[in-house]
Formats: sequence, structure tokens, C-alpha cells
Amino acid sequence: MKKIGAIGCGMIFVIITSQAQIPRTWTVDGGLTFSHFQQQVKAEVGDPRGERLVNELQFGVMALGAWKIWDYASIGAFMQYDRGNRHAARFNGFDPANGKTVTVDKIGGNYRELWAGPFVRVQWKNLFGEFGYGLFGFRDDEARTDLKSSAGDSTGSFSLNPSIAWYAALGGAVALWDAWDLVIRMEYRLRYYNKREGNSFQSNIEHGTQNITPYIGLRWQF
Repeated sequence: MKKIGAIGCGMIFVIITSQAQIPRTWTVDGGLTFSHFQQQVKAEVGDPRGERLVNELQFGVMALGAWKIWDYASIGAFMQYDRGNRHAARFNGFDPANGKTVTVDKIGGNYRELWAGPFVRVQWKNLFGEFGYGLFGFRDDEARTDLKSSAGDSTGSFSLNPSIAWYAALGGAVALWDAWDLVIRMEYRLRYYNKREGNSFQSNIEHGTQNITPYIGLRWQF
């Protein structure tokens, strides 16, 4: 019985160590982004808040899949979707009835955006950097009815200009258990849109958008 037990323990040890030595060449990431920005005016700090001068709230999800081609480099593809609401206005004094801020010339509305493409990741230990290219993308933006297409459309989706659409990110991974890591990263994203509903903007203008966005998610290695 002792020999059988020893053999059994030895087999378990070999299986565990051999599994630990299997190189994990694929990773799948999924995570959330969030940002909130606002500006307001008050006669004094602590007074009741009235209408905001600027208010923007955005949520997003991002998924990435990568293949490790070298100990320090991976290539893959990403997809990111954002949805938010923003408004901006001009200060127009205080309401004499309650002292709250009053604004005028308010513009804004809801927006949603999807873009996807390939990326390269360079990693060292638990740190990494990424550079991604937006191959495909669109954006719906209720606030930008002033940007009309050459056909006169002011409500359709913007189309991404793939010649200027990229992101760069820095982050780190913290091991949680087995093949799962917690990932925290900061992303800078720059992209331009040059069409609306398939037609170029009037006068062939370009519409640029950029973000600096924190991200938190999970990574599975296999």
C-alpha cells in the first residue's frame, strides 16, 4: 500500500509540474471603462447645485484576444464599445427664487461608438504596453447635428477614417488564481471620422475625437 501511495503521489506531482510548464500562448481580456466629467458654478461652495455647465458620463466594454509570438510580444485583435451622454452650456446667472445656477445655449445628447482592429502588445513580467489600429468603426452622436454629410444628412452614423485611428495603452496584470489575472490599464485613443452614412462630410472636413480612459478587467491565459 505504501508503494502504491508513493507511486500515486509521484504521478500527481508529475502531472501538476508538467501542467505548470505548458506555455500559455493565448490570452483573452474583457473589461470595463468608465469616465465622468462635470463643471458647475455656485455663488459659494455648499450652495445648492443648479444646471451644470458641462456634464459627461460614459461607460464602455472592451474585449481583446492575443497570441504570444515571443516571450515579450503578442499580436491580436480588439473590439471596444462605448455609450455615454454629455451636455455643455453657457452660464447665465442664478435663479432669484432659489439661487441655483441657470444656463443657456445647451447642446448635447447621447452617443455610442464601436470600433475594432488589430493590436500589438509588448510585455515584461507583469507590465505591458499596447498599440492598436482602428480598422473599422462608427459613431452615433446626437450632439453633432451640425456636421452634415455631402448629401445633407445630419443624423446618420459617422464612419471611421482608418488612416487616423489608433490607441496606445500602458498597464499591469496581477495574478488572481491559476490562469486568471486582474488587469488595470490606461488608454489614450485618437480617431477621426470623415463620412456620415457613407457620404463624405460637407467640404470634406474631418471630425476628430480623443480620450484618456482607465480600464479594469480580467485576463485568461491558455
